Amino acid sequence: MADVARAAERAAQHRRAKVVLPPLTAAATVVGWAVATVGTWQLGLVAGLGVAGPGVWRLYRRSRNSWAVGAAGEVRTARLLAPLVRGGHAVILHDRAVPGSRANLDHLVFTATGAFYIDTKNWTSNKSRLTVRGGILWYGRYDQSRALQTVGWEADQAARALGVPVRPVVAVHGAKVPAPHGRLELQGVTVVEAKRLRGLLRSLPPQPGWDTARMASLGQLAERTLPPAS
Repeated sequence: MADVARAAERAAQHRRAKVVLPPLTAAATVVGWAVATVGTWQLGLVAGLGVAGPGVWRLYRRSRNSWAVGAAGEVRTARLLAPLVRGGHAVILHDRAVPGSRANLDHLVFTATGAFYIDTKNWTSNKSRLTVRGGILWYGRYDQSRALQTVGWEADQAARALGVPVRPVVAVHGAKVPAPHGRLELQGVTVVEAKRLRGLLRSLPPQPGWDTARMASLGQLAERTLPPAS
């Protein structure tokens, strides 16, 4: 999706360039010629580039790609979870589609402590921080109630597909979670600093019947019922 968004942005830039570049080139030529007539051709060239350069830069500069930012956070979460798989403590699937919906599940984790849906939030702005006011989670001035509701709904869809309870978790990169041990519970969702995610999964008590065979079986079921999103 990040690549699709970038391709769409570049196509739009090319369309604008067809309109903007001719008058910009003409203006740069006029300025360069005027400076060259009273100075040297080198000064005229510099002046012309001084007019054209900023305009071209503004035309083709990259905007913030939220898909790319989100994808980068998901990769970081996957790396944090990888040691659980290598140690045989978990079965993990990444980026699964919810059938009949445009939603996707960032990470599904099956461990001896149960099933988890982990949604990654890459909240890395230097100007914003996480706060809790009136029982509501805010990122800067933005209410995250809708986002938490969506995570809960996505976990419910995974639970319906798999036939087991799935606990919703939000793993936060960047921002500090304003709670002891970097973890809080809101709207039925666990919000935890990503660096503490693996510790959270390991600290929970084992559930009866959740052995390696069941983890593997659920992983296989998820492979069949929740196809790759990409």
